[in-house]
Amino acid sequence: MILLNPEHEVYKGHFPGQPVVPGVIQIEMIRELTEKALNRQLFINEVVSAKYLNMIIPDGKPLTFELSFKAVENGFSINGIIKNNDRVFSKVKMKTSITKSLGI
Repeated sequence: MILLNPEHEVYKGHFPGQPVVPGVIQIEMIRELTEKALNRQLFINEVVSAKYLNMIIPDGKPLTFELSFKAVENGFSINGIIKNNDRVFSKVKMKTSITKSLGI
């Protein structure tokens, strides 16, 4: 579960008066959470698809992530879903390569 800080700088320009989480931030959250799960630093080679079904408004409501990944040559294929309860905000598929072990 992730809680977003509605006062963060990233929302000041996206969009004033009605902040939303930019798509690139959503992709980055999925990559970073997958890195933690795998204990590997990953580089995004390709975003195969990114579907933004509902806007994510940083309003203090928790986000949950469903992540699935499988090993492919020198990296992982990742599927990520961002949601809150039954409301799905986005679905992302990407291909990554391993840059290094995090040693955590």
